[in-house]
Amino acid sequence: MPARTPTAVTPSQLPDQTRQPIPRGHALRAAVLGWVFLGIGLGTAIGVAEALGRAFGWGRLTEVLLQAVLMTAVVVPGIVLLRRRLDHRSLKGLGLSRSAARPLALGVAVGALTGLLVWVPAGQAGWIRVEELDVAAFLGFLLLNGVVLALYEALPEELALRGYVWTNLRDGWGLAVATLVTTALFPFVGVVVGPVRWAITTVLGGDGGGIEVFPAGNDPVVYIVQLVLFGLALVAARRIPVPGALLVAVAFHWTQLTVTRTILGGTGWLESGWTITWVEPDAIALVLVHIILAGVVFIAVRRRLQRRAG
Repeated sequence: MPARTPTAVTPSQLPDQTRQPIPRGHALRAAVLGWVFLGIGLGTAIGVAEALGRAFGWGRLTEVLLQAVLMTAVVVPGIVLLRRRLDHRSLKGLGLSRSAARPLALGVAVGALTGLLVWVPAGQAGWIRVEELDVAAFLGFLLLNGVVLALYEALPEELALRGYVWTNLRDGWGLAVATLVTTALFPFVGVVVGPVRWAITTVLGGDGGGIEVFPAGNDPVVYIVQLVLFGLALVAARRIPVPGALLVAVAFHWTQLTVTRTILGGTGWLESGWTITWVEPDAIALVLVHIILAGVVFIAVRRRLQRRAG
């Protein structure tokens, strides 16, 4: 029998890719608790940052940076505690590994290359046009936006959803149920975030305003469709048979949103440093094409590695 290549690892050799059966009731409770805790962490981060920003007159950028730090400070230790104290299981089973370079590089590479395959032709076709570029502002955007994305979204969301929630559901109910339920829960974390944010902001002396399930300014249908597709692509990344597969999802999450925000000209709290003219407004749908293409690539990579591993 020919020797396996060093980079090809069978799922049975990876504890995070192998189902470890647990009672279905426990799996469901743990998954719901992980999802709720993610929402509580996000609502807490937003509420506290808004209240402090209003009290001290901070600018929006400072407020967003504080949200990001609070999000990771609350969610990451909380999920670790749930895994160790409630599940009595190791963190490695969630898809984490000390060998982080390879999975992180894979996630970044897929996110960046598929982004180039989608957006470069759009530019060549004249659908979008770059008018101006401020190099210093652009580099500053990449740095600050990168920090916020890592701490506010990519790391805590993936650890909670594709890590804790998905793994528990897979071990209790199987792969299909885990993927469907985790993906369905992803767009509706605002059900928890909205009331928590409102309560914290109000208690701290601010105006909580209305309770919103979806981010302001987003069409609910478009938002749900985008996050469902994004969630499926992230599960595909989580299933790559390499040590630390969850880090593939973390890196792809970060890269895909970085590409999207850069193409859109920045965020509401920080401009990207270049001016983008949307000659063809409908080209915004290419954001979904980017997500779908990346998901297809992750599936192809997984199957190729499984074939190489025999």
